[in-house]
Amino acid sequence: MTALLAAVMLAMSTPATPATPVGLGMREYRFSVYRPSVHAGRVTFNMTNFGEDAHNLRVTGPAGYRSAVSRDVTPFGGHLRFKVNLRRAGTYRLVCLKPGHAAKGMKATLRVTRRS
Repeated sequence: MTALLAAVMLAMSTPATPATPVGLGMREYRFSVYRPSVHAGRVTFNMTNFGEDAHNLRVTGPAGYRSAVSRDVTPFGGHLRFKVNLRRAGTYRLVCLKPGHAAKGMKATLRVTRRS
């Protein structure tokens, strides 16, 4: 029982690794990823829509990973933070799910590496 209590106390006192920020510019019909590679873990996409259409984001990756879909980012400078947890190393696909946007090329990749 004492070992379990010590483990819980240690887990509560150990600070979590902060989320890695990734800037993501959006415009018709492309993404600009300002950090193409991150370590596995929590990621915050700081999205800015420079286009004239609303855009959103879904992240897909290894082992069937699919994030939720972000809220729409409003046109002409709208901002939104979208948080995901990318636990596995590999290549992740960033896709706008607005009708026709992905087909016109609104996709990008993000490489996730293991922590050393």
